[in-house]
Amino acid sequence: MSIVVVALVAFAITAFVAPGFLVGGSESQRAANHGTAEDFTVRGVAAQDLGDKVAEALKTGKSAAVMPLLCPDATEELKTFADEFREPQDVSYIEVMVGLGGKHEKEGLTTAVRPLSGSAVGRPDIAGEIPTSFTFVRQADGWCWQDLRDIVGYLEDFHDALNAGDLDTLHSMQCSDGSLGLLSDPLADAIALGGTWTMENHSYHVAGADADFVGGDATLDIGVSSSGGQFCVLSGILEK
Repeated sequence: MSIVVVALVAFAITAFVAPGFLVGGSESQRAANHGTAEDFTVRGVAAQDLGDKVAEALKTGKSAAVMPLLCPDATEELKTFADEFREPQDVSYIEVMVGLGGKHEKEGLTTAVRPLSGSAVGRPDIAGEIPTSFTFVRQADGWCWQDLRDIVGYLEDFHDALNAGDLDTLHSMQCSDGSLGLLSDPLADAIALGGTWTMENHSYHVAGADADFVGGDATLDIGVSSSGGQFCVLSGILEK
């Protein structure tokens, strides 16, 4: 075999057999080069990768940028948000909460909270920004966006459960790091009073929200926290 033939055979093996520079390199190399600032469909190998993609998509104000990031089983609330999304959001980043030692990421479910404009989340009557929670889950083809909830809706859910006398739901909305009352349970005491409760004096801020639920001569003062990447009832005081 001549030197020329040997050289051609060597070139063919090098070019077309793995890693093969003429066939684009390995799968990992192609995946590493795939994501760009304008490619919103790449979900990434870590939850934070998806958080970065969602932040970039929200800046565009385009439904077409948001839609590809949704899970196939995304909630109706998130689907409605994505379908009607038209307003660019000033979101510099979305910090995904993965828990101690990456616990949540290992379990395949992570959360984050960022403020979005009231009009973007379907509440144009509310001026300014509203704390909004993001839920990301890991599925077969990577991380995807499953749910979106704003803190106004969270308070409305609390209101509904209070009027329904659903103590189990109210307790499930409490923060996991402590109880609300020292001597008694203000949620159970409020339900025991019966009657209809109305939500008044509600306000929203970076750390969460505050609201008064008034029923007869009693007022249940509730504080909601948005720390840890999700909403939970942190404080509750019943005044009679």
